[in-house]
Amino acid sequence: MLKMLFIKLRSLNTIAFTKAIFGFYVLFAIHIPISHIGGSGLYLPFNILSWIFVSLIIGLGSWQIFKSGRLYFSQFILHSWIGFALMILPLSYGNNEYSNFSFFRIIGLGLGILLIISYHQFRFRKSDIYDFLYMFLGLLFIQSLFKLYQQFAPDLSFSLIQSMAHFGPFAQKNIFATYLATGLVISFVLLIIDDTVWSFGWKRFLVHSAPLITMSQYFFLQSRTGYLSIILSMGLIILINYQKLERAKIWFTLAFVGLLIGFVSQQDDRPAGAIEYSENSRKTTYLLTLELIKENPAIGIGYGKFLKSFREHYAERKNTDPDVQLLGNNNMDHPHNEILLWTVEGGIVPLLGILFIVGSFLNIVWKAKKNRAWSHLVLLLPITIHLQLELPFYISAIHWFTFIFLTFIVDAEHGTEFEIAINARSFFRVFSIMLPLIVCTYMLTTLQTMSLMTKYERTGYKDPFLLASGLNFHALQKKYETLVMKLNLETGKQTKDENKIKAYIQWAENFIQHSPYLFIYYDLATAYEAMNDRKTGWEIYNHAKYLYPGAKWRDEN
Repeated sequence: MLKMLFIKLRSLNTIAFTKAIFGFYVLFAIHIPISHIGGSGLYLPFNILSWIFVSLIIGLGSWQIFKSGRLYFSQFILHSWIGFALMILPLSYGNNEYSNFSFFRIIGLGLGILLIISYHQFRFRKSDIYDFLYMFLGLLFIQSLFKLYQQFAPDLSFSLIQSMAHFGPFAQKNIFATYLATGLVISFVLLIIDDTVWSFGWKRFLVHSAPLITMSQYFFLQSRTGYLSIILSMGLIILINYQKLERAKIWFTLAFVGLLIGFVSQQDDRPAGAIEYSENSRKTTYLLTLELIKENPAIGIGYGKFLKSFREHYAERKNTDPDVQLLGNNNMDHPHNEILLWTVEGGIVPLLGILFIVGSFLNIVWKAKKNRAWSHLVLLLPITIHLQLELPFYISAIHWFTFIFLTFIVDAEHGTEFEIAINARSFFRVFSIMLPLIVCTYMLTTLQTMSLMTKYERTGYKDPFLLASGLNFHALQKKYETLVMKLNLETGKQTKDENKIKAYIQWAENFIQHSPYLFIYYDLATAYEAMNDRKTGWEIYNHAKYLYPGAKWRDEN
């Protein structure tokens, strides 16, 4: 039976199957709203689903190597592995006792390179590349329908609309704004380079719907990240293709109409105070992160330590200089700039790795010396800008997925490619099956566990059996630990069980060494108080007040 399966797989049209998986992901799976408890990474169900489809495509790429006996790769891929090696080198430093909290982003980076390699194996034609880009426009169109309903008929009583508003992949406004800008540039580039756009009605529809729906929603979103992305990317793409603007008359007309619709229907502007606070907070975060880099330029503070190190440094600066911007009580686990994150945690070596990868990529475009290559480069600009202002890859895996594919387009069309014959083909056959199997199992069990944790919170923390029924808490370890230990603490206080309270104290003292969450300090203080150790309880409380200036979470009387 297994032999028959391999025979059928060998006759599989991997390109068609890849298109089917790609299309199913971006046109259906990503739009399924699943209730969640918030956060980033694998705490978000649409990110979990994304990695399932990434593993399937990588598996198909490996199967294609097995079928053809050839491995195709590019100079950029080789340089990316060198850069990747530099970025993970700090794991060997002596200050990485909490580096396990950085493993998922490192694995995600490695899988991104594998995804580019996989795309190379399929030997896509230009028409195939265009089909994938049209799928991205289809994704954007579907999400825009939901957003337009919210914009012009804000009655969210319809359950699907309500779920999409709160739990969809683009619920965060900057995430959606960046993808709108990316889709806008994709539609313009397709209009310029795809000679078949006028031959198919569905292509014309997708290409011309993008400027209308994008511009009609930008005022509604009120996203400064989106404004910056769209102005810079569209400005550059127009300058690069100014000789072909005649083809885009209808496109520009629809963009202008969309702009008018958005202007007329815009909601009240954000309060000036909120905008000012956001700007000052971002500047303060960057400055404090740069100060941390200056203190540890060679080896950084250690992977996985930004949350604790930044909070302590901020508290020290705020204590000595009251004029430092008040940052509030949010858990700052990312400096809102991807380059700063790798540099502050790993030092100079990861920065060199990033610059090496970026330099290699830009060199591809520079050597091509074609407007087409520069147009392809601009496709990446909106998400690249967003990476310098927030953390889109952690909130939205579809941004990472899109970014990788757009990177592949530049590399495949303008880069230097090599091929080698593969003799040990059985490795790729096993890998093509084992990687998707492992990743899908891990992600599906994570999804099941996340759903149970969400239900536990939504039902008022009344059913501990839900926590015990999860299959995989690994990716959700922090949240799971806090829920379980909080339950034990409350049980211990109610039953006067000192062992449970002591267990919580021991756990919390260790937990705040890497994750100094405000609510943990509060519960730790109450735990000491329950043990009649009010002195230590107040010490914990005062230290929390020091770390979180302005926090008002406990009555001091």
